[in-house]
Parts: sequence; structure tokens; C-alpha cells
Amino acid sequence: MKDIIKKLFGVNNDIESKLEISPEVISFRKEFFEEALEYRDGYSVKLTDIPKYKELKKMPSSFRKEFIFDLIYLKNGQTKTDWGDDGYFLKDTAKNVLSLLIRASDIHFNDEDILEIINGFMHGSEGHLYSFNWPIVPLLGKIEKEVQKTGVSPELRSTLNKVEKAITKGNYLSADDIRLGTRVSNIGKNSSEFEVDRNDPLGNSIYETITSLKESDQEVFKELLEHFSKGGGKSMPANSWLKTSGELIAKIGVDKIKPSFIKWIEDTLDLFRQIHKNQEYEFDFIADKNIQILRSAVWSSAVINEDELNQIIEVLGLLSYKKLRNVGALSAKLGNGCIYSFSKLPYQDGISRLTKFRMKIKYPSVQSIITKAIERVAKAEGKTMYEIEELAVQDFGLNSDFQLIQKFGEYTAIGTIENSSSFSLLWENESSKKIKSIPKFVKDNFSEELKGYKKKVKDIQSNLTAQKSRIEKIFLAKREWDFEQWKKLYLDNNLLRFFGTKLIWNFKIDDKTTSVIYENNEFIDVDEVILKNYKNAKITLWHPVNSSVNEVQSWRRWLEKNEIKQPFKQAHRELYIVTDAEKNTNTYSNRFAAHVLRQHIFIALCRERGWAYTLQGQWDSHNTPVLKIAAWKYRVEFWVEGIQDSANDSGIFNYLQTDQVRFYDEESQVEMDKVPAIVFSEAMRDIDLFVGVTSIGADPNWRDGGEERYHGYWSDFSFGNLAVSGQERKELLENIIPKLKIADQCSFEGNFLVVKGTIRIYKIHLGSGNILMKPNDQYLCIVADRSKRTNEVFLPFEGDSTLSVILSKALMLADDTKIKDKTIISQIKS
Repeated sequence: MKDIIKKLFGVNNDIESKLEISPEVISFRKEFFEEALEYRDGYSVKLTDIPKYKELKKMPSSFRKEFIFDLIYLKNGQTKTDWGDDGYFLKDTAKNVLSLLIRASDIHFNDEDILEIINGFMHGSEGHLYSFNWPIVPLLGKIEKEVQKTGVSPELRSTLNKVEKAITKGNYLSADDIRLGTRVSNIGKNSSEFEVDRNDPLGNSIYETITSLKESDQEVFKELLEHFSKGGGKSMPANSWLKTSGELIAKIGVDKIKPSFIKWIEDTLDLFRQIHKNQEYEFDFIADKNIQILRSAVWSSAVINEDELNQIIEVLGLLSYKKLRNVGALSAKLGNGCIYSFSKLPYQDGISRLTKFRMKIKYPSVQSIITKAIERVAKAEGKTMYEIEELAVQDFGLNSDFQLIQKFGEYTAIGTIENSSSFSLLWENESSKKIKSIPKFVKDNFSEELKGYKKKVKDIQSNLTAQKSRIEKIFLAKREWDFEQWKKLYLDNNLLRFFGTKLIWNFKIDDKTTSVIYENNEFIDVDEVILKNYKNAKITLWHPVNSSVNEVQSWRRWLEKNEIKQPFKQAHRELYIVTDAEKNTNTYSNRFAAHVLRQHIFIALCRERGWAYTLQGQWDSHNTPVLKIAAWKYRVEFWVEGIQDSANDSGIFNYLQTDQVRFYDEESQVEMDKVPAIVFSEAMRDIDLFVGVTSIGADPNWRDGGEERYHGYWSDFSFGNLAVSGQERKELLENIIPKLKIADQCSFEGNFLVVKGTIRIYKIHLGSGNILMKPNDQYLCIVADRSKRTNEVFLPFEGDSTLSVILSKALMLADDTKIKDKTIISQIKS
């Protein structure tokens, strides 16, 4: 080990230093790195595990300061041939120690020290200063603190100019390089020196704001902008920073600040829309300095808390995160700023906006940021995350019939919730005549009121989708309410009432639990017996896995008889029970192994269902989709592997091969039959959905255009055995089909719904929805538009797209002589 130290850090002859390092420091350093190698764990070491580091922290500041220079000289003295694993490790360890020592509050640097450190950082780099090699950010923080005390001498200004040029030298600069360069240039400047970067629309907009003010107001506004420009590189501001923002905004006046902020955001949005429209992107489309100012303005908008401003910030956040091809999000910094701003609003408004963001933005990193923001709000309010999200749901003035009614002179707008993703809008005149479009009279005379009404309609639509997703996740949340809590949420709030009155709930009274639904202002069980004395009940969301087969079947029949459409599958929910094969394999399931999935669709569905997964490609990016179930302290893994020769031009695998499913608790892997029933069923339901939707077998066009080597798999998936979802679908269709006008033309044969048309007889597979034609099982390719025909068929739940496709195809093929599509006709008659 000593030979390694000597080889890597044993010479120091190629750098001239002004300082002599004491033998005590040199001896200590050698012992320190020997211990670092001894305590090494893989490619890194935890500094607090090194006894010598703990000893170093207790050394006098003069010793530690000398140690800083010794480390700089050592890193520069390392020869270019020392780039083995140990070399990387020791250089990285030296950088980490340097970073912590430079930050120490009791170590001070004069101008000569700073120049010596900078020269050391730049040694041998041909005029460049690389942030990945040296702890530049901690050094800048230290310089800024020293400058606050002593100011900037001509010698230090000259050094700082040298640093700025060294950081920003070259044609290909990263965002970090640009930000660091700007930070260096701002050191020691006061508000009178503040200048905005006018090389982009945002900078020009900020400049116009300043120059449009009276001279007496300009200095105050510049003071605010200087404060904004020093918002820091952190992801969120300190409370003291926000307090100062509030004081400066009050000094200027909200009436002047608000239109300025809105104008800056509008000009930025125009630029973002133009970039997305033209798909033309340049790295520095907005100067980093200007983005920092706008983000600070967004942060500070929480202090103002004005609806028009909050609304445009919401648009900014969504567009900042909108993905641009080959680039990703246009500005995660601005998007994150919007999330923080919403977390500082009164929770009734802020949480609603954060929930909308979580529904629309599927980047895993952003999902994590949103979750943490909601958790901060919940903690501040003394509630759990689930409680705060429920309490923040607004009802937007809906009545008990789920309608939003507003009069506009002689006309009345009637908006109605149709289902969890649809909100219809009709107009009536004084004679109650229905009008589908907005009357011209309303547009001409009530433009502002109409704008507000449209905003409410849009908010209701987005909140319906968000609440549907949130409530379905309650199955795995172990959520329980007392009756008054539940009533306030799911009966008194008319948006949530839409869900509460269509779902089945468990009411536990003393030791007895009864499943009930709210009907005709009463709670009734599956036999329509009215529940009494429920005020002390503990309430949970009912799940069929915890009920008898008879109870589940009875609820299904009741929903179908009363034509209650649930917002998602509850009574008709697919159940997944551990099989004998899974008991035999014991620690894993092969139930969904050996499928071929389309990766790009798969990752989108993973994100929608809350699974963590990133794209796999030829850059050694293998990873496993993981679902974390916090309430149960479980995680689920679905093993997938990229098919090597399926990569596209970007190196991303088009297809994945599936393998095992495994379950883990906090301590270890869990045997299949030990996994809680609801955890097992819900996780396997997700995976069945992944396979059912993203398998190449679900693509009706694959047979004609897909790779030949997968034709066998495609046929097996398209027309083979039914998974649980297919079996549930068959059972439901056996109840639905007899009620349809095409009932006499339909029958069931094994895994198929058979439809007798005039020209041919068609077999629709109940798993994939793909079609074979008798008598020779000729394949019929139809990409159905399920929206055109299935509205005449009552379904007791929303959300099964394959069921809708099957019904749509059945209705069309039963009347095959009226089919107009030439492609379909040619296949049928060939």
C-alpha cells in the first residue's frame, strides 16, 4: 500500500509553489491516504470512516490551511501515467477533502492565498479551469464571504477576471460553466453595477421594465434584481432570502411588480413555444443570469399570491418541463422554481397545482421533487401527505348533480361531469333551448366572466383525472378515515362526491365490517340493506381481494343492474393469487416472463403507474423497473433486459425481453406466498397491464410489418391463453353481449368472442383484441376507433381500453356489409 502512495503522491517536482509545507503536514498526509485506501469501499470512501479525517478536523486552522495547499500541490504533482483505479480514487478523495476544508469557517484566505489556490487549480490545464477536477464552488463561496468583509482589491479583481476567462474558455460550455462564470463576474459588485444580459427576449423584457420606470424607482428595482441574481445555485431559497424579497416587493409595490413578472413570463413562454414549434434549440437560448432572475421572481411570487400570477406560473412550469426531442426539458431550473413557489402558497391552492404537475410531468426526478414539496407542506400543516392532498381538493362550485352552472345575462352555462375524464358543456337561453356553442352575446358582453368560467372548467377536467389516479392508489396506502373526516371529503365536496358515491367502502363498526355504497342518500350493503348507526365507523376503500367470491360477484351484479359506472375497476378488478408454480419457484414469479415489449411505450406506462425505470440502451444502461409501496414497506422488481440487436440510431433498445418478478420487504427478498395478498395482486395487475399494452402482440399491425423472428411469439400472444385480465374480460362480456342488439350473432369459443357477419365469421381474441376469420383463420388487421360505437354499450367501469376495442370491433363486424374502409373490405373479401 505504501508503494501505491509513493507512486501516486510521492513526487511534487513539476509545480512551483510559494509555500513550504512542513514535515508534520507531509507525514500526516501520507498516513491519511494510507488509511483512505484501507477504508475504501468500491470506488469511494466515506471520509467520516477514516480515523485520520476525524483527527484532521480537530487540528488547528493553520495546520488545516497548510494541508489544503499540500493537497493542491500533490494533485498537480501526480503524473499522467497514474490513472489506474487507485489513482482515480485518491484524486477524488483529495478533491472531497479539499472541498470540506475550504468551506471551514475558521480558515481565512487573503489575496495572496486565493491567487496561489487559483494557480494551483489551473496548473497544467492550458488556461482552463475544470469544475470536475477542483472544488471551485466552495472556493467561490469562501471568496464571496471574504469580499463582504474586506472588499475587492485590484489584485483580487485581476485574479477573478483570470478565473472567469479560465472557466468560460472554449466553444462548448456547460450550463455549470456559464453559471460559474457569471457568479465570478458578480463577486464584489453592488446594485448600482447591476446589468441585465440583453442577448435574449427575457433579458430585453427585464431591461424594458427597468428603463420604463422613473429614475427614483430604478435604483430600488435594481436592488431587487441584484437580490434576485444572487438567489444562489441551490434548488430553493432560504427563508431569509424570501423575507428580503417580500420587503423589497413591498417597498416597490405589488401593483408595479405583478405586471412586470407576468410580462417576463409571457415573453419567456413565447420563446419556449417557438422552440417547441420549430424544434430549433440553442444551448444558450436564455442567459443563465436571466433564468436566475426569472426563477427568483417565481420564488417570490408566493409572497404576492395573486391568482393571475399563479396561473401563468403554472403554464411556465408545464412548458419548462415539456420534452423537446433530443434535448429533454427546456428548463428544469424554472420548472423546479414553479414547484417551490406552489409549495409556499396556502395549501388549498398550492397542493392542487402540485397534484396537477405530478399528473402531467412524468420525469422520475420531477416526480420526486413534487412529492418532497407536498411532504414539506404536509409537515408544516401537521398532517400526512395523503391527508393534505385530500383536504386541498376544491369543488369549484359544483352542485350535487356534478354540474357547474353560471348565468351570463339571458344565457346559462351548464357544465356536467360525464365521467372521470370528461366534462361536457351546454348553453341554455331563457326558453331552456339547448345551444352547443358559446352564444355570441356572451362572448361580446361577458368576456372576463367567460374567461373565469372556462378556467374553472379546465381546472375541473384536470382535477378529475388527478383525483382518479390518487384515489386508486389508496388501495395500497392503508388509508383509514373516521366517518366525519370521510363525509367532509367524499360527500360534502362535490368533486370528490362524484367518486365517493360510485365506489364501495368498508364501514367497520365495533368488530363488524360491512361493504357499502352510497345510494339515494343512504349507505346500503350488497343486499340493499340500509346501514344504521355508522357515525362511529372506521372507513377504508373496499378491495375485492379481501372479500369472498360471492360478495364480489354480488357487487358486480348490483353495479350492472343499477348501471353504476365506477371511475376505475373496483368490483370488477382483476385479482392475482399466488399459483402453485410460484410457490414452487418460491422467491420469484415467471408468470410474465419471455414476453417481448416495446420499450418506449413501456417506460411511459411505468411512469404513469408510479414505477421507477429509465431507458436501456447500448451504453451499459441496464436497470430494473421498481415499484416502491411505502405504506407496506415493500418494493417490487420486474426484471427486463434490452434485446441487443433492436437498438435504434440513438443506441436505445426498441424491445425488451421480460423475466422474473420479485418482492422485497425492508430486510430481504420475500417468498411468494408470504407477500401480503393486496400487495401481490396490485403489483401483478400492473405488470399484466404492462405486458398487455406494450407487448408486440398487442400491435395489430405487427404481423405485416414486424420482424419475422417474432412472428411465433406474436401469434401465441395474439391468439393464445388468456391472462387474468382476459379471463375477467370474458366473464364480463358473457353478461354484456346477451343485452346487445347483436346478441344473436355472437357466441363464445374458448378464448374468442365469435361474431357472425353477413360476409364472414370473425373470432375476436379476448386477450389481445386481434381477429381471425373463418373458415381458414385468416388474420384481419383492424385498428378500431372505439369511441364511435361503444357509447351504446353500458360498461360498469372506466379504463379497460381492450374491452372497448373488442366491443367496437364486434359491433362493426356484425354489420360488415356497411363497412366503408377499403383496407378492411379487401381483407374480408380476399
